[in-house]
Amino acid sequence: MKNSTLLPILCVLLGCSTTATLFPVEGPLSEAVPVPQIAATVNGILGNSGSLSLTMPDGESCTGQWSSAAGAGVSTTSGSLLGQYGSVYGTATTVSTGSGQNPGAAILTCDKGRTIQVEFVTGAGTATGFGFAKDNRGNVYRVLF
Repeated sequence: MKNSTLLPILCVLLGCSTTATLFPVEGPLSEAVPVPQIAATVNGILGNSGSLSLTMPDGESCTGQWSSAAGAGVSTTSGSLLGQYGSVYGTATTVSTGSGQNPGAAILTCDKGRTIQVEFVTGAGTATGFGFAKDNRGNVYRVLF
């Protein structure tokens, strides 16, 4: 009982994190052999926003912020990353009110000029989900965490 009470307190004090993995599915990185898997550290998972960081295969360091709307009622459109790439590299995705899904977004800037835009959906109260990312170098990524 004591350990289950201490874990949430430690997470708040230490800023719990999880890992998201980016899998290139389109663009120059998707043509590499083997295709790289890029691990991102996502901080602040017990809240609705936080920081994230990753290192690209060429050593470029990227940092940014993420935010998630708890219980929001949204649907993806053709202008969103989820709407544009979901049916191509995953499954068509619809997020609706009351279904236990939290849509979110992140933006990363990198030390060699790369920028990465991320859209994702998590299960309510969890640190698990999926999404898509796109950078300004022609790469599209499937994101799983």
